[in-house]
Amino acid sequence: MEIKLPVKIYKNEISEYLNKIRSEYIMLSGRGYIEGIMCLDQDAKIMAVDNFFKDNLNAWDLAALAAAQFGISQQARNCFDAQELEHSVIIFKDKQFFIRAIGELDLDGKGRRHLILGVLADKNVNIGLIILQMKKYAQIINEKIKLNNELKAQLKMNETEMKEYIKSIKSNLFKTQVINAPIK
Repeated sequence: MEIKLPVKIYKNEISEYLNKIRSEYIMLSGRGYIEGIMCLDQDAKIMAVDNFFKDNLNAWDLAALAAAQFGISQQARNCFDAQELEHSVIIFKDKQFFIRAIGELDLDGKGRRHLILGVLADKNVNIGLIILQMKKYAQIINEKIKLNNELKAQLKMNETEMKEYIKSIKSNLFKTQVINAPIK
């Protein structure tokens, strides 16, 4: 099954930093396989994926899982009276799923949004190194999002507006020729 993504999700300023997380991880370790890296908010609004996001990986499902994992982490924070989340990892026999909180964004009277990086990888990816790579770019990505008016407008959308936005993206996606993110 091939999942098509809008070009603006994997070819933008934020996706370039996600690409750096992947390429630097590969240069430093070369161990394991990263299936996909994404940047989203706590409501699963995807801002970017890396250019090598696996074609058969459903970005929308992965975003929903990352947002849910973040939500559970927030509940645990409240229960344990802990400080804010740095990162969270779910480990399976064959895969690992990482999220990292990279900051909050004030949306000028429309509330605040938590920004999250998510990585899905196989079991051989070095946990510590991928967390370090996410940490290295977290502040940079956070600052770039704060300066990007288009992304901030997307984050301000309520649920109804977001549904219409996704509907228009899907409509445009299937009307025009789409270049899929390459698999490497």
